[in-house]
Amino acid sequence: MASDGLIRRYWDSFCFIALLNDDEGAEDCEKILEDAKEEKIQIIVSPLVQVEVVRPRGSSVPIPREAEEKIRAFLENDYIKWRIIDREIADLAQSLCWKYSGVHPRDAIHLAVALDTKCHMLETMDKRLLGLNGKMENSDLQIIKPKWTGQLGLFKKTED
Repeated sequence: MASDGLIRRYWDSFCFIALLNDDEGAEDCEKILEDAKEEKIQIIVSPLVQVEVVRPRGSSVPIPREAEEKIRAFLENDYIKWRIIDREIADLAQSLCWKYSGVHPRDAIHLAVALDTKCHMLETMDKRLLGLNGKMENSDLQIIKPKWTGQLGLFKKTED
């Protein structure tokens, strides 16, 4: 992806699940989405996210089928930017699996997309991925919990 000066945030499925279930991090995710809608930042995802939200990690059953249209409509928003998983991403993900032995192949795909698209951060609640923060060689990618980094205006107009 071309550099356009915007902060690029890769979201794995945990961010979307937090929004759907109003879980930990949902409030920050909502504020981040507002920034994306206003084109202050970009949210990057891979098609893997669309599949993973159906059955959150640790759950033995999928979310109710009634949520399908809601998820599909949400992911079709223009402020969600997609990076297709191709051979280049698969090669990078495979290398990451070998380089960082604790990385699950699904997580390696998320990492590969975040690296390929030159994201500034990968936002997740996944403890295994969070454990890689600061340990990625030759990369400034931050792997963090979703955190809204916007700032309210310092000079608010008040009415007398």
